[in-house]
Amino acid sequence: MNKWISLLLLLLSVSVALNFYLLSSTAKQNLFVQSEAEHAKVKQNTSSDALFNWTFTDRTANKANPTPSAIYSDASSDDAQLKQPVTNRAGLLAQANLWLKEKKLLTLGAFLQDYLKQYPQDMDFLLLEAKLKVETTLLSDAIAHYYDLLRSPMTAAQQSEIERQIKQLSSNTIEQLKRNYSWDILAMFVEPLLQLEPSNRLYILSLAMAYAELFQEALMENILASLDFDDPDAENIRKIILAQQVAPASEEADDLDASDVTANLGRPIPLKQFGDQYVVEAKLSSNPVALLIDTGASVTAISTQYFDTLSNRYKINYLGSFSIGTAGGRIMARMYQFRELTINHVTVQNLPVVILPMQGIENADGLLGMNFLREFDFKIDQRQSVMFIK
Repeated sequence: MNKWISLLLLLLSVSVALNFYLLSSTAKQNLFVQSEAEHAKVKQNTSSDALFNWTFTDRTANKANPTPSAIYSDASSDDAQLKQPVTNRAGLLAQANLWLKEKKLLTLGAFLQDYLKQYPQDMDFLLLEAKLKVETTLLSDAIAHYYDLLRSPMTAAQQSEIERQIKQLSSNTIEQLKRNYSWDILAMFVEPLLQLEPSNRLYILSLAMAYAELFQEALMENILASLDFDDPDAENIRKIILAQQVAPASEEADDLDASDVTANLGRPIPLKQFGDQYVVEAKLSSNPVALLIDTGASVTAISTQYFDTLSNRYKINYLGSFSIGTAGGRIMARMYQFRELTINHVTVQNLPVVILPMQGIENADGLLGMNFLREFDFKIDQRQSVMFIK
């Protein structure tokens, strides 16, 4: 009897232990499923722009197609935090392109600097670096960087892309500067490019035209020497100098009285006089702006302080950075194309405007340059503090 009771107690103990084990396993499994669900929720809320702490390790023998373990995403959801690695090259390239698109240029620059130290021949990332330079350096320097890339090994598609970028950036900028009579900026832009490609006909003719418009006949002829003397385009550029030499010095406008000026040059626009300087009220893409009239400035400019007050929707048409002459010397300045600049009854559309530091300027938000005024007949009547323009 005691033997059967002992056996029954043994079987009962085994049954209790087995049930306890099964219950424990089920609880752990449920906890794991819950944890995975929370992990997925945190991962889904990961911000694409919160990436940091990149370090690179080569995980493949193929140096041309590296797979570095590089970026970790700092994601947070309520009190949870997760570091999520981006370990493949395609992911890094996609993230870098996103930074460029979102104009997170400092982040992109730091990343590319570290990445290209380890993979200096990765052409896809070198092309990204070139696009970054377009956004952050002199446009002529950025184009020169594209020329340098042509010396590196690459695919036919990559070479075609580089050549397309060079042609597009240079031709569009040259056309824009010509259209707005920015001859000194045009000369500074084309000079280094012609050194890189001396036989480029666009560069030759554009630089020669800029010198002609700036009354630099000797420099013009030095540039045109690479073309046939009877080249029709060269002849047309020489005519610019001839027209300037034979143009009669007209003093008729100076002899006109106020009534004659009004009759010939249209409605008067009131000016604010500050010493010997005159400020006119205008609208830059519907934004009120006070501009100091400066007939010695080839391009209209606004101060950095004023530009920073504008909405981002006015800052999207970025033309590049150029070397601009100022009273303190030449500086690198950004240029944007604005939809229009209106002064009273006259308007110029698609006007390039330079952004300059103007801490010393008073009573104005910028300078009204000749790329606007050249489009009209105008005269400033200092006695009445008005400008006639049509």
